Amino acid sequence: MKKLIAILTFAAVLTSSAAFAFDPFDGATIDNKKVMESFNKEFVGAADVSWYHTADKYVAKFTMKSSKVTAHFDKEGNLLATSRYITDTELPLNVITRMMKKYPDQKIHSIVEYDSQGSTTYVITLESDTHWTILKAESNGNLTRMKKLEKA
Repeated sequence: MKKLIAILTFAAVLTSSAAFAFDPFDGATIDNKKVMESFNKEFVGAADVSWYHTADKYVAKFTMKSSKVTAHFDKEGNLLATSRYITDTELPLNVITRMMKKYPDQKIHSIVEYDSQGSTTYVITLESDTHWTILKAESNGNLTRMKKLEKA
């Protein structure tokens, strides 16, 4: 129980510090023309756009075809990475089959797809009656267990 409280406290501190590290903008535009041009070219049809920034990075959170998407840009307008929540039907077949063989007693709670520099990885949270398992999956089907958390 103490371990779970420590983990949750650490996550809360990390989340709150991340919230203060970014400066949110009101509206769907920012003052960096290169970033806006790149965003509008890459994500035609994006809706509900919110912008955040640090000294050297711009982050857009938006909806695209009913998916929540996050895109990271540098100051020059280069797209660095994207992430989005997906469903199990959107996972590559080799990932889902290996995962089901290795963790048959767990159900999928959430999946986040990360794309950076042409490489796609997935962070999958599985749930059983007693614990949570967080996996990293590569497009080729390789699975790595990142964490296993006991339920309280």
